[in-house]
Amino acid sequence: MATNVPNAVPVPVNIVGSSIFGRYPKISDEKTYNMFISDDWLVNYAGFQKVLEILSEGGEGRALFHSVRGNFIIAVFSSTVYKITPSLAPQPKGNLDTGFGEVFIDENLSSQICIVDGEAAWIYNWGTDEFVKQTLTFSGNDITPNYVTYHNTFFLIASALNSVNPQNWYAFEFGTTSTITLNTQFALQTKPDSAIAIKRLPGKGNNVLVIGETVCEVWTQIGGLENYRRLQSFNIDSGCVSVSTIAANEDFVCWLAQNENNAPCIMVTDGSSHRRISTDGIDYLLQTIEFPNQSTAFFFRQDGHLFWQITFYNEADNLSLIHDFTTGLFFHVCRENMDYHPARDVVYFNGNTYFISINDGSLYQMGTEFVGYNYSLDPQAYPEDIPRIRVCKTIRLEDSSVFRVGMLTFWIEQGENKYYLSETATCVGVLVSQTGIPLVSQSGISLISQSGFCSPEPIAPRVDMTFSKNGNASFSNAVGRKLNTRGQYRNQLRWWRLGQCNEFTVQLRFWGMQRFVCKDGIAEVLQK
Repeated sequence: MATNVPNAVPVPVNIVGSSIFGRYPKISDEKTYNMFISDDWLVNYAGFQKVLEILSEGGEGRALFHSVRGNFIIAVFSSTVYKITPSLAPQPKGNLDTGFGEVFIDENLSSQICIVDGEAAWIYNWGTDEFVKQTLTFSGNDITPNYVTYHNTFFLIASALNSVNPQNWYAFEFGTTSTITLNTQFALQTKPDSAIAIKRLPGKGNNVLVIGETVCEVWTQIGGLENYRRLQSFNIDSGCVSVSTIAANEDFVCWLAQNENNAPCIMVTDGSSHRRISTDGIDYLLQTIEFPNQSTAFFFRQDGHLFWQITFYNEADNLSLIHDFTTGLFFHVCRENMDYHPARDVVYFNGNTYFISINDGSLYQMGTEFVGYNYSLDPQAYPEDIPRIRVCKTIRLEDSSVFRVGMLTFWIEQGENKYYLSETATCVGVLVSQTGIPLVSQSGISLISQSGFCSPEPIAPRVDMTFSKNGNASFSNAVGRKLNTRGQYRNQLRWWRLGQCNEFTVQLRFWGMQRFVCKDGIAEVLQK
């Protein structure tokens, strides 16, 4: 991009960027909401559409599990367990004793699905349609299960903190069609700790990760009476803050970690090595979380990118972040009101990606094909606009001198959008097909011709720009630029005469029910 002002110097503006968590905002306050980086362009993160409403009022989505062998979903809403068929028909199968908090589910090769809620375990056999609460004991003491994982014919069950022997974890095997029986019992050994979760190590065959509050151990299944043996040459000197944040993909396990000496951080392991992926700025942010146990996380693959999304849903914390393992970067995600993202547990089922909501008893389809948040079962209902925001890196000259910003510009895809209408609009000139059928957008909104009009006026996609000259302490009023309609393929937005300063921060807000594809820009800077 050539400059248009004599003697002006083009200074790069990183429109394409992630959320950079400086220890203090002055160090860095870069943020990106509901967008991520694809091939050096900034693009939309996934929206969602409600597809099934189980509880019309209140309730909480607690777990979602895809049975590959049975070709159905198990979902827990409040205290009820549902089987959801490929046609998204819900069938209640039983009730838990608890009504809130995350639930953990896994399946064995005998059509048994084990469901653990932190107080008890249930077996649902989808072959016989039995749903039975289990009696779990060891040496005459009741076992309070906290987590379940299936591994090599066994349900591996971890202990809740209020168990009689919380350091123990257990291998249960098939008993009858509706029960499981204890095979062997083990204990954490590296530290005096509680065994709060067990997770299969992806790609490591017979190895599992036993997770405590301050330590993790790798155990190997060796068979025989001993069954499992601890790998003595490796352990991780960090445990888990919240078992609900433990998630695994085909390569590694990720979780919110801590130990007796260190504050929370984000840890990843493949079973042979481990690393911290949170920066010092993110670790400082995690230290400010008041209720780290009220959190959840999951892996989600979309458009070739692998995301780990973590949410702190207590209103005192109210935060959701994603880590893109494809680029190694963090981003913010949120709802339309800037609150935490509602997703808990994601499954890929019937060619679509679904999640349950922390906030209601509904199932949602998720993907970048959705450009808004639609909480209605009607796909033609007007969705909520997704807050897509980019706060760029602050521009400062090396000698701290005063400068003037003559123009700001950046590349953005235009000409692909249409005008989208508010749900109360009365329109003339609605576009129709050759057979007379009204045309709608991908999200079900009516489209009008360029010569048409609406009352109230159509909502045109636009980009609002504000700027700060005081280190992001405050921003200016917003100046918007509408995006061009189809047939007008300009590819830049420009703002002029932005004033004098010695530091300059750009904030962009993208409005509209459409995709946004943005590239880096420049600011024309004249030094005083």
